[in-house]
Amino acid sequence: MSMTYYDIIDGDRKLVGYRARYDEDGNLVLVSTTRRPTNEDRLHPPITVDGEFRPLITVNGQMPGPTIIARENQTLHITVYNELPNVEGISIHWHGMHQRGTSAMDGVAFISQKPIPTHQSFIYKFKAFPNGTHWYHAHSGAHRTDGLYGALIVKDDKLDFLIVDRPEEYTLLLMDWQKDPSIDLFYQIRNSLGFYDDDYTAFDDTKALDNTQVAPIPFWSGIINNKGRHYNKDGQHNFAALNKFSVAHGEHYRFRLIGAQALYAYKFSIENHVLTVVATDGHYINRITDVHYVIVNTGERYDVIVSADQEIRDYWILAETIEDPELGDPNFNNRIMNHKAEAILHYEDATQRFSNSDVSRTWSCLSQTCHYVNCPYMPQENSSFTCQNVEKFRDAFNTAINNPKFEKNLTTFFYDFGFDGETSTSGSSVDGINFRFPSDLPSTNAFRADVCPGRGCDNSTAHHCACTHVIDISNVKQGDALDLVITNSPGTKPPNNPESSHPVHLHGHSFYVVKIGYPEYYSNGTYQSPNQDIECIVEETGEEECEQFITVEKEVNGRFIRNQTVRWRNDTPPEEVLRRDVSFPLKDTVIVPYGGYTVIRFIADNPGWWLLHCHIEIHQLEGMAAVVRESGQGSSWTRPQAWPVVMMATLLSIIILMG
Repeated sequence: MSMTYYDIIDGDRKLVGYRARYDEDGNLVLVSTTRRPTNEDRLHPPITVDGEFRPLITVNGQMPGPTIIARENQTLHITVYNELPNVEGISIHWHGMHQRGTSAMDGVAFISQKPIPTHQSFIYKFKAFPNGTHWYHAHSGAHRTDGLYGALIVKDDKLDFLIVDRPEEYTLLLMDWQKDPSIDLFYQIRNSLGFYDDDYTAFDDTKALDNTQVAPIPFWSGIINNKGRHYNKDGQHNFAALNKFSVAHGEHYRFRLIGAQALYAYKFSIENHVLTVVATDGHYINRITDVHYVIVNTGERYDVIVSADQEIRDYWILAETIEDPELGDPNFNNRIMNHKAEAILHYEDATQRFSNSDVSRTWSCLSQTCHYVNCPYMPQENSSFTCQNVEKFRDAFNTAINNPKFEKNLTTFFYDFGFDGETSTSGSSVDGINFRFPSDLPSTNAFRADVCPGRGCDNSTAHHCACTHVIDISNVKQGDALDLVITNSPGTKPPNNPESSHPVHLHGHSFYVVKIGYPEYYSNGTYQSPNQDIECIVEETGEEECEQFITVEKEVNGRFIRNQTVRWRNDTPPEEVLRRDVSFPLKDTVIVPYGGYTVIRFIADNPGWWLLHCHIEIHQLEGMAAVVRESGQGSSWTRPQAWPVVMMATLLSIIILMG
């Protein structure tokens, strides 16, 4: 439990706990006695998180787990012990690792491995590749957002001696923390029970600047690494401690930002400081300077350079939600200003310091037009801010330019991420299919029995079902490139109630972001209508627009035929998709705007079964996922019968516990 001291006997933490709270001076005191613990008490200090009391999962007694730092291509042996005191199995995904030749180590329960049973262990063995800012997290149930996550930093040899790069000190994991365990919240929203305030005021979705949905669950607390604060509805925080990042005046620091959130996107900033963005998802990009806000979606990573060139004092580090207080439910919007995670940038030798009772403040971009990076929408010309979005990034090493694998016409696949799936409980889907994890691993009869029989998958004219959705790209020759067009179409939803953008993550690969197609907006920047670059046609007529924006097959006389097809309008891709002289940026997680689409391009050179899913925890749990079968012509992939032989390794152990 957070905010709980535990007995220590013979150096070991025991299960006897004593609840704690923060007093108004920011001191931890025992609830039963209101006194501060002393050394004589022999108590293990609490995991404070947001200063509130709730169960959580720890990794080696920490939440988040310890930061793992490795060199590129170093082989890791990581032994994971599952000591959760229940019957839940766990698995850990190494987010950003390509797992070339070790796809069985990808850490997705029932896709790459069986879950690790309680009181059992499993050894992950893989090479740390590629370099950059990555992370690890549970890929089983809702364990990730209860604390089973941590940073995985793979360092390279491209050292910049003018920049302080100490990932053990300047890595920031951003989380939106809830007051209840994640699985409880999942059941609550899955059963359409709704969320209510203390006075039983029903929560309605809050909105982003473009009037699209931000999150279906009320914000509770924001934390950076292991600390944060909860604000009540009157704007008063609970005096919880915050993390402090110390810098020396005149130095330049590499801050690594990791989006570990359950669902809320954060806009990251440091009061009175401009940022330089140098990398995303572990890949260097041409530097973007004079940045005030970096929007970090769940699953994404951004590396920024912070120059300690301001007056010597304390400054606020903020990760604020992208909710707009002018839109959405007025019963909740007065609290949006406190929907944030906080930390302190502390200049060494500063005499002006923040006290524990101070409330963080937003800042005005030094009276300039605010410059954002990575917006899930396209600002209008009359906007008070500018935004450089992912499709305008450029890879620092020009790896996409004149790549011979991109010269020929590429195989193109269209898949829609949205809420048009239909089962008895939820509609999160890919192409109308709610993903269900199989009962056994790929290459088994049980797996094949669970796989959807086709696009449309119920052997009828209906579009919806729930099964193990496989995107088969085995017809792409191994080593060739392909385009995956991920749409986020409104489907049958009314245009006056737009839903959310989706941060989509592909396992086993980094991909080039070739194009992001945005919807049409009103002059005030709010959503108007979907993008028109893509069309859906009914095969029988060749002209009629589909009711729902998904490719569907139906069975006729024992074989599947296309009933409706999604394609580029008039079979003509946009100009950006046809270009071969652009240094497209590399990522592994990218936003797909509501009413728009994102084109990702990657090389089918890593055989395996790779999960493709929305990284918003609730959407993935409800079924917004599919598994990509990648084998290449003339080859097949099966789960290795034995683990790889490793000659040189770094040995690590991770123990998963209830905190």
